[in-house]
Amino acid sequence: MPEAALAWRSTRARAASSARVEAWALVALTALALWLRTTSLSRGLFTDELYSVALAQRGFGHMLVLFGYEANGTLYSIVLWPLLRLFGDGEQLVRLPSVIAGAASVPTMWWAARELAGRSGVGARAVAWLAAVLLAVNPMAVWYSQEARAYAFVVLAACVAFGSLARALRRPDARGAWVAYVLAMAAMAYCDLLAAPLALPAQLLLVGSRGRRARGRWLRALCALLVCCLPLLVAAGISRSRRDALYWLPKTDRSLVELAVQEFAAGFAKVNAIGWASLLVGAVLVACAAWRLRRADADADGDADPDRGAARLRLAVAATWGLLPAALLLAVSFVEPVFWPRYAIVSLPGLCLLVALAAERTFARGRSRALAGALAGACVAALVALALFADSRQVGEIQEQWAPVAAWLRAERQPGQPTIVDNALVLPSLGYYDPAFRAPDGELVVQEWGDEPLPAGFVGYKDRTGYGSVPDGPPGAARIAALARRGGGTVWMIVAEVDDQLQGDPRDGAAVSWARRHCHVEVRESVGVWALRATRCR
Repeated sequence: MPEAALAWRSTRARAASSARVEAWALVALTALALWLRTTSLSRGLFTDELYSVALAQRGFGHMLVLFGYEANGTLYSIVLWPLLRLFGDGEQLVRLPSVIAGAASVPTMWWAARELAGRSGVGARAVAWLAAVLLAVNPMAVWYSQEARAYAFVVLAACVAFGSLARALRRPDARGAWVAYVLAMAAMAYCDLLAAPLALPAQLLLVGSRGRRARGRWLRALCALLVCCLPLLVAAGISRSRRDALYWLPKTDRSLVELAVQEFAAGFAKVNAIGWASLLVGAVLVACAAWRLRRADADADGDADPDRGAARLRLAVAATWGLLPAALLLAVSFVEPVFWPRYAIVSLPGLCLLVALAAERTFARGRSRALAGALAGACVAALVALALFADSRQVGEIQEQWAPVAAWLRAERQPGQPTIVDNALVLPSLGYYDPAFRAPDGELVVQEWGDEPLPAGFVGYKDRTGYGSVPDGPPGAARIAALARRGGGTVWMIVAEVDDQLQGDPRDGAAVSWARRHCHVEVRESVGVWALRATRCR
């Protein structure tokens, strides 16, 4: 056999062996991501999660009609709808779609980074691996992969959209890539109304360098996307005409910016040092990459980097993807509040890609490569270590813990006894853990929807600027006194999801003061939930 043929066969064999090793390594990384995302599935369900469950409990057509109230995150309830009918509504089950999407986003991030980083070569593979590792362990990605809301879907759809767009631009005749791009962007929009528009600036930057023909194809794809999103836009318009779902958001200030830094870098670990240290390390890497690109043409050995133009574009796309969504929302929130960290989660894969590209560029050829490589390696190792530490700290974090309070209600509350609930938005949470607050057919009740009878004894209140037809809280002394008479001297009060700035704390209000003066009072409290029973009221 000729030597050339033998060499070709040997090269093919080495490539196949390398591909198998890489595939198994990616499987291992995905398994790690899956394990991290199953560490807290049994924690108490948060109020927002139970709105996903309440929607999915309705008949399919009825659920679609109710999207006129809950237009944001519709895709999660659609995915959850058949699962509830097959497997029930346990805490772990209703979070399963997020877990799967969160784990799947890791290999998808690897693929998208390969496409965006040039697909071939050692540098592109390094970028892909670094981005996938960073997303796998990121505390924010881990947390929202364990929540029964659509945020993990947004991350997955963003990776598919950017990877598909990069492939479509590289091969304009690849219709499948354009179809995948449109479907991924549509899925992103149906998961979060703001996500798809926030992703467009980075995509425009990517498309703008590819010529007039590519821009034309992209514009046609956006027209197809608009057609796909027409039902969503109709539902969003109806929902907006009924109430302002963002009424509780604050205007931009220093504390809101700090909250964003902490959540993106440290999730819900509640260790501020992790967030600031991660921000510092990432900034050092990006600064080093920018400096090395600037110095590329001035290398003493004349070995200028031929790929520096493409490298600058990749860094610019990643920076726009990773930084601009939050920056835009924060800027708008100076006038009209629209920002909360999870609303900008579409940028999380972009941040991982930005750090990966910066690390690879810092290590790229040029002066002091060994020193630069050591710096890049140390920074990446520090980011991974900080993320894993934050992951371990947030395992025990709970947003709301309804089970202890609901157990007390089930054991002591008589059917129909008056029960003040402030805020009425938490009625689905109360019903999930105490069947007495469900509809007769077992479905969770949402007071605002008005499609199920309210539970016997339920008396709801809301924030002054909140939505729903119940009175503004907190309840007054006359109201609790009247309810106590109606209940034969007994009245209950549940407090959760109350914004002190919008209505004051009901636990310090007139109703509780009256109960303490005229009744025998017992109080039970758990994370995010406070309950009072007043008996023998005079």
